[in-house]
Amino acid sequence: MDIRQLRYFLGIVEHGSLTKAAEALRVAQPALSLHLKRLEEEIGCPLVHRTARGVVPTQSGQRLAIRAAMLVEQMAGLRDEIRGLEAAPSGPAVIGIPTSLGSMLTVPLVLDVRRRYPAIRLRVVEGLSGHMLEWVSSGEVDMALVFGSEPPPGLATRFVARERLGLVAAEGAEVVVGRHSIDLASVLNLPLILPGQPHGVRAEVDRAAAAAGIDLNVVMEIDALEQIKALVAEGAGFTVLSERYARAGQEAKGLVCIPIVSPEIERTISLAHASDRPLSIAAKAVHAIALDQLGRLTKDGRWM
Repeated sequence: MDIRQLRYFLGIVEHGSLTKAAEALRVAQPALSLHLKRLEEEIGCPLVHRTARGVVPTQSGQRLAIRAAMLVEQMAGLRDEIRGLEAAPSGPAVIGIPTSLGSMLTVPLVLDVRRRYPAIRLRVVEGLSGHMLEWVSSGEVDMALVFGSEPPPGLATRFVARERLGLVAAEGAEVVVGRHSIDLASVLNLPLILPGQPHGVRAEVDRAAAAAGIDLNVVMEIDALEQIKALVAEGAGFTVLSERYARAGQEAKGLVCIPIVSPEIERTISLAHASDRPLSIAAKAVHAIALDQLGRLTKDGRWM
């Protein structure tokens, strides 16, 4: 027994005729008769009396018609309810955003979600980029922005952008005066202030150093990008960041950023969620808005 059989049976009872019911339901009369026969066989008793003037429900048929009408109505209500959830998502949704992206994404994202879906309870978790993969894999967040071209298995990712990393130095530092770029080997030999593993920038610099066969000269490890920028501005060392983040915030005063070349250090940014855990309707809505916001950042030239 399925909902279609019940709908057909209700049509037969309502119209009192297989012919009229077939026309109203837009079903061939032989097919409708076959559905009725199978329904009677499944239930195990006649559901209608066939007369010269049409059909009338038996006592069992009357009882079935009452229950079937309720079920069909409930199914229609369920469909409308689910459609309503899709149209107006509600409930919790959690997104992880690396600190280096939070300054330009968090506020626009929150405002857009609030404007479009006020019933969503959005939580934004900012932290080191290296923690994002761990959080999304463990389910601490529904989705997160992650760096790297090859996320670990178990994550579904949507490519967002690529950005190049540059050498960040204090204004007037001899190594950058009059230069528009700097080769990677020269960068790796400088006294560097970098975050520790598993930060995304550190992973990219370590990978570049290993490929070049040069040991990093890391003089300080600090897991806070703002403090790293402040120390670099004071002349305590150099660091590697994207130009976008190097020039953001109050800590950018007194800093210059020049591209690293021969070879370049480039990283991929993706929006990821666990592939074995479907996103809730609310999380899907936030996922779509996040991609839209990130797309705007790409269009205005801040990302590739």
